[in-house]
Amino acid sequence: MNIEICTPNSATTKDKGDLLEKLCKKMLEAQNYLVTEEVRKTGSELDLLCEHKVSGKKIYVECKAYRDKKIDAPIIRQLFGTVVFENYSEGWLIGTSEFSKDAKGFCEELPSRPLGDRIVVYSSTDIVESLQASKIISSIPREHLEQHLDINSIGEWFLLITTFGNFWVSTILSAGIPTNAVCYYAKTGVLVEDQELLDNIASTDSSLSKLDFSKIINTKKEMKPLFDSQIEVVEVQRGEDWNDYRPARPQDFVGRTKDIQEIFDFFKKIRTNEINTRIFAITGNSGLGKSSLIITLSEKAKNRHQKQKLFLYAIDVRAAKSPEYIYSALLKT
Repeated sequence: MNIEICTPNSATTKDKGDLLEKLCKKMLEAQNYLVTEEVRKTGSELDLLCEHKVSGKKIYVECKAYRDKKIDAPIIRQLFGTVVFENYSEGWLIGTSEFSKDAKGFCEELPSRPLGDRIVVYSSTDIVESLQASKIISSIPREHLEQHLDINSIGEWFLLITTFGNFWVSTILSAGIPTNAVCYYAKTGVLVEDQELLDNIASTDSSLSKLDFSKIINTKKEMKPLFDSQIEVVEVQRGEDWNDYRPARPQDFVGRTKDIQEIFDFFKKIRTNEINTRIFAITGNSGLGKSSLIITLSEKAKNRHQKQKLFLYAIDVRAAKSPEYIYSALLKT
């Protein structure tokens, strides 16, 4: 399950954390807890300190509104230390991102450790299930969307927590690529049709911000196509003769032997996981042979030594008019 805390681009990390804390506070209050925010203790500040109104059980809740960063083991260790030192009944970690390998290992060890059962870790799925059980959000409105769109064009679902409200959002696929987003109010599961609100959601810092949030019409017959036309992908053109002004044919290309070998060595290191780098650039002024080099590389990738290891397709980025150009190029290959 994907949960994202979406704030304006100018917002701070604390703003994101505050937004998640407010959501968690609602969830805990629905479970009959009295919740106090940002409690100052000696040497630390606690996100949420909660006391059950009936049993008196005290729990400390740590909220982590990460998206591109994994939750590490030291965060769980610190939570464990706080719970033991302050003698709380439980410590909850509520996070929106994945756990690192070390964090997962630490969580697996906790049940066998003294007082380890005091730590409760909420994954994204656990958060959604708790919010649904507390009637704070509805179930995912899949059925409604499937009534209006081909099921094969419906992508992943996200729960977006924003300053404008909470929303269920589904990506919509064109040729297998996410291009649009359809939003529902998370509380009711009702389709969002207010374009100004959709624009506000799209303006937040989220992984979906580059998608088209334009509203859809409620009847399948009247719905606009997602694309009026297909994006044309242009391959790098090559000359037809040795004296053609266009980039040279591979058989006419001379030199750059060292550069070619270094590039193929780079590809080999990627295949064998020797490096994490996945992008490189060939720079130089116009007329120095960059396109000719790329064409030669793509041709060499077809020989008997490389064709089972590599696939290289040379596209002309000058024809790109939108970010979808790269996606379309991948589909064409």
